[in-house]
Order: sequence, then structure tokens, then C-alpha cells
Amino acid sequence: MSKHPRAFKLELAKCAQYESSRELSRRFDISGGQIRYWSSVYQLHGSDSFLHKDYPYTSDFKLQVITAMRENKWSLGFTSAYFDLSTPGILFQWLKLYSCEGLSRLTPKNKGRPCMNHHSSEPKPSSQMTEQELREELDYLRAENAVLKKLEALAQAKKNKAKKRP
Repeated sequence: MSKHPRAFKLELAKCAQYESSRELSRRFDISGGQIRYWSSVYQLHGSDSFLHKDYPYTSDFKLQVITAMRENKWSLGFTSAYFDLSTPGILFQWLKLYSCEGLSRLTPKNKGRPCMNHHSSEPKPSSQMTEQELREELDYLRAENAVLKKLEALAQAKKNKAKKRP
């Protein structure tokens, strides 16, 4: 989600057609460069600006944008405005990734935490375990037992301390 709503961007882009970006920048506390970028997107796309129809961007779309920029010798700002990207910074990242690692880096990656692998809740029978697995389970159970004993001792100490208070 964008920081500023689409209607706000359109309104500022329209205002930038006849007011200076510096004045608008002071009035709305937004950088002048951002306002100029919104204005150029508005000049190219009109009322259809800031829709980002191709979002999330596919690797084919990213490659198309990069090749159009190189073939036409367009600037970063103009290219991102021409393709109605949310910011020129996105295109800069695509160029950097493409120049370092090629087309494979332009493919979208899954975001967020990976899914958890749920292991079987039933333990393996001890007859099927190796000696090493049995030793590891024994060590784990001993540690778990020690922790539970400590927890019980702490609870008992807290109970005794509460009893001693008048």
C-alpha cells in the first residue's frame, strides 16, 4: 500500500501543472522531486495515473521495462513514469539486480516466513531408533526433567515466601 492515496497524488499532480513543486512541497510536506515525478506520471497517463495495473510485477514486465529504457535511452525517472511505476527507486533496484545476476533475479520471490513443516506428533518407537537417536532423546528428556524440577522448586519457594509474609 502506498503512503499517499491515489486521489491525493492526482490532486497534487494537477496542482503541479500550474504551481511550483517547491511551493507545493512546503505546503504539503512532501519532497519536490516526488511531486515532480507524480506530475510527469500525470502528464503521460492523465486520470488513469497511479493505478499500477501490472502489480505485482512479473519478470517479463520488468524485462520489458528495462529493455525499453535501454533501447530508447530514456532516463530512470521518465521510464518509471512511462510505465506508471510507483517510484523510480523500483526500477533502479530492477536494474541493479538484472545487471548483477541476470533475468533470474527479476522473478518475484515469496515474501514472509516459510511454512512450518509439521512433524508427526507420534514419536518413533524405541525399537526402530538407532543408538545415537536413543542417546539424544535420553539427553533431551533429562534436560526437560531438570527444567521441570527447577520450575517446581521456584514455584515452591515463591509459595513459601508468600506464606512467611504477614
